[in-house]
Amino acid sequence: MSVVNIGLIGAGTVGCGVIKVLNQNSEIIENRTGIKLNLKTIADNDPLRKRPIRLPKKKLTKNAQDLINDESIDIVVELVGGTGIAKDFVMESIKNGKHVVTANKALLAHHGKTIFSEAAKKGVEIGFEASVGGGIPIIKSTQESFAANNILSIRGIMNGTSNYILSTMTEHGYEFDDVLKEAQEKGYAEADPSFDIDGVDAAHKLSILIMLSFGTFLNFDKIHVEGIRNISSLDIAYADELGYKIKLLAIAKSKEAGLEAGVYPTLVKKGTQLADVSGAFNAIYVVGDAVGPTMLYGMGAGMMPTASAVVSDIIGVAKHLSLGNTHPTTPRPYGSKGSSSLINMRETSTKYYLRFQAADIPGILGNITSCLGKNNISIESVIQKSRHLGGGDVPIVIMTHEAREEDLLLALKQIGRFKAITGKTSFIRIEEL
Repeated sequence: MSVVNIGLIGAGTVGCGVIKVLNQNSEIIENRTGIKLNLKTIADNDPLRKRPIRLPKKKLTKNAQDLINDESIDIVVELVGGTGIAKDFVMESIKNGKHVVTANKALLAHHGKTIFSEAAKKGVEIGFEASVGGGIPIIKSTQESFAANNILSIRGIMNGTSNYILSTMTEHGYEFDDVLKEAQEKGYAEADPSFDIDGVDAAHKLSILIMLSFGTFLNFDKIHVEGIRNISSLDIAYADELGYKIKLLAIAKSKEAGLEAGVYPTLVKKGTQLADVSGAFNAIYVVGDAVGPTMLYGMGAGMMPTASAVVSDIIGVAKHLSLGNTHPTTPRPYGSKGSSSLINMRETSTKYYLRFQAADIPGILGNITSCLGKNNISIESVIQKSRHLGGGDVPIVIMTHEAREEDLLLALKQIGRFKAITGKTSFIRIEEL
């Protein structure tokens, strides 16, 4: 039986999950693969802190260099996170000819081109299934199952924290701040939830899928990113009345003019696959020219689902090592038609949900619709609640037909100058599946 030695850097939540899977499922893995996975060394700068499992003391070190420089270790698993010291660990491991498995989406989103290029030069593999979708096998599906397809679009709920918050707001009518606090208390949200609720985490994952699906290494800072902080229970209620749910989607579409890519809240028709994804679950909806629409669904984070994906990558690399194969899994730019350049969001077109807060005076609806019309925006439907005795502010909700975003932003700027407009206008894109 072949033996493959592994070095693990980072014994946090996911690291503990990896140790647990390797221990409790070792016999299953050996029977299925004919390979023994030997976790030889575990590096962590705080080996004494409380963990959900007990770490084997004989395998512990505080110095990651101990395993990076150990010639007997075949695979280095990086689970430190971030784009600082983690990058150094990965690059040093590659330099030493070691295969690397990582769950680090931020690192690959910002430095993937450099990392994959160096790995290709050294003839080593980078396993990164756990970087997108936790236990959902989207990376292998994109690299292998969809390899014969021209990928037309990707739409995904790729952040469980945001989806949990929006689902809870939808089900109970709560406001964002209250649900965020509850999510933090339950452990669904970090103490600093910015990366999750501001869309950055989902954008990191989208960037990786774009590498694989469209053969384009994007400058991450060019991806349009919006979060869910400004989504109110009022917007969720109106969306429901109109037959939609609000989801934070990561979206990439191949167009003749280039690639549309962004993360932002969208209205999704109720009863469709993505609309029905609730709680902390993730789902990624991929359309290929040959396979058609497909969706992968599951837990997008958590100790054991993510550990499952990490160990899956370890097994994949170990199989190649046992067979003596070099099989780099390096994404490479191939410039598929229409996807080589990023289209500015202002140049994109879609339908929109608009909510204006306006003084309850005659003629305001007509003024708003007239301004929209002058800017080439046609209206599909309007909701205006009955006037209150004694006046006061009222919400006006408008659903538009497909319009160019630059035209919409100009119209909203003009409408915002109306004296009757009393609050910030809400606009949310509508995504038709």
